[in-house]
Amino acid sequence: MENKDYITHYQKDAELFSYFEENKYEKDFNNRLHSFIKTFIKGKNNKILDIGSGGGWSVEIIDEKNSLFLMDLSLKNLSEIKRNHKGFYIQADALRLPFKNNSFNYIIISEVLEHINKPELIIKEAYRVLSEEGKIIITTPYEEKIKYYLCIHCNNITPANAHLHSFSIESFRRLCYELGYNNIEYYKFGNKLWTITRISYFLRFLPFWLWRAKDRVLNFILNKPNTLVVIIKK
Repeated sequence: MENKDYITHYQKDAELFSYFEENKYEKDFNNRLHSFIKTFIKGKNNKILDIGSGGGWSVEIIDEKNSLFLMDLSLKNLSEIKRNHKGFYIQADALRLPFKNNSFNYIIISEVLEHINKPELIIKEAYRVLSEEGKIIITTPYEEKIKYYLCIHCNNITPANAHLHSFSIESFRRLCYELGYNNIEYYKFGNKLWTITRISYFLRFLPFWLWRAKDRVLNFILNKPNTLVVIIKK
């Protein structure tokens, strides 16, 4: 399945729905995921690009000693973030990044690839603008069972949440192999039991390292990860 006009789709999506509203359970899990992303960003004076910045969560976790660039298709989202945070804001398409080669030390692509017709093209473009010894940090749902609905407007089948792809470690490894990338790390993060039972929310007072330890044990016992985290190194 393909989103034939993805630019218009996501610009309209931002106009109709808020990227800044989360229920307490979603917010708790997302905060944990963002904390995990932060662990891969080392040092200071880095240039960091957040592709598909949505509600702008990255401004909350990136140290001010680094330079953060937020990029999105939606000018509305970027304008909303800019009201409260300083930084660099770019309205652009991830398939045609308006940056020179080797521009960024870190590139974040969080909860984006599952929406893209050809995710390998975004990864390839991100790799182009990644500096030597830099990292691309990717998160995406793990082995998601995509639900489909019948659109009342066009009477065609459409995927829930506009998710076009479902990834596993094996499928992502094949994708990266075809691109010629082999310096890659894979992590399973979160567990579907956390989200179904809301246990994670009731453990929200635990420090991240302890929560993560419990999460790893749970995924070892019950191999039902919520999220796949991929680190591509240059």
